[in-house]
Amino acid sequence: MQIMRDKKWNHKKYQYHKGIPIPRVYHRRARGKKSARYLVKCGDCDSSFEIYYGPKGDDDLEIGGVFASKEEWRKIFFPLLK
Repeated sequence: MQIMRDKKWNHKKYQYHKGIPIPRVYHRRARGKKSARYLVKCGDCDSSFEIYYGPKGDDDLEIGGVFASKEEWRKIFFPLLK
């Protein structure tokens, strides 16, 4: 596994597993009116998307700006992950 660090921010970048970049995942807890979120970044570039969820683990998620229930997201993603 190859690891390179961005000297300015000390972030792990450019990690690969079997030649495929490993995504970088960051978590932010809910504060005040801001929802909790996961930020998923590409392993070798600055492309990213955000996953927002409710403070009490509600049944709704916003992934990449699309709002739907967890059950709907399961119907979409589970077949892709098998």
